[in-house]
Amino acid sequence: LCRECNEREKAAGSGRYVCHRCHAMIEDGQHIKFRGDSFHPYHFKCKRCNNELTVQSREVGGELYCLRCHDTMGIPICGACHRPVEERVVTALGKNWHVEHFVCYVCEKPFLGHRHYERKGLAYCEQHYHKLYGNVCYKCGEACGGEVFQALQKSWCIKCFTCSLCDKKMDHRTKFYEFDMKPTCKRCYDRFPMELKKRISETLKDREIENQRRRSQSPSTLRHT
Repeated sequence: LCRECNEREKAAGSGRYVCHRCHAMIEDGQHIKFRGDSFHPYHFKCKRCNNELTVQSREVGGELYCLRCHDTMGIPICGACHRPVEERVVTALGKNWHVEHFVCYVCEKPFLGHRHYERKGLAYCEQHYHKLYGNVCYKCGEACGGEVFQALQKSWCIKCFTCSLCDKKMDHRTKFYEFDMKPTCKRCYDRFPMELKKRISETLKDREIENQRRRSQSPSTLRHT
């Protein structure tokens, strides 16, 4: 038998382990396990600098690195699990995150690329941000402070309610039209081709008919005098 096979047979007979690096038997209680292989502590080393690893080591691509070498590799660390982010990275709140670890502070559901809202160093989904901090402005994504403008079934900060095309500021006295679910001032709307105006008008009529149908099917509200 070769030396490696001989050591493995002796280890199997004595209940010991064989070091994956030097192929020698390991004394009782001194082995380190990694991915099914056993190592002498002094053979469990950084892939790059060959220094002995500690509990603060980092795994990248199935290999282990000491913290110093890992930090020079420029690999982002997840703000939740503190492990390297080797694939798609989300950057928010001044940190990097695995996609599945960037979650709402309240419900802990991953955003998965959907819009999130930040406040005091925490991230929230739209539902819980709205519940905790009030109306969320459709344009700036912040909680609407003071007066709130309601239009197109959305909430807006007064300063944020502008034409989606020319950015002209509008208010409750301004005539505007809905285009692509956003407000458009009359001046921009008048520049639309006639065919586009016709399609917009038909869409709005269909939506109003549907809204009327839903209202007619909803239970009537009883009023007491």
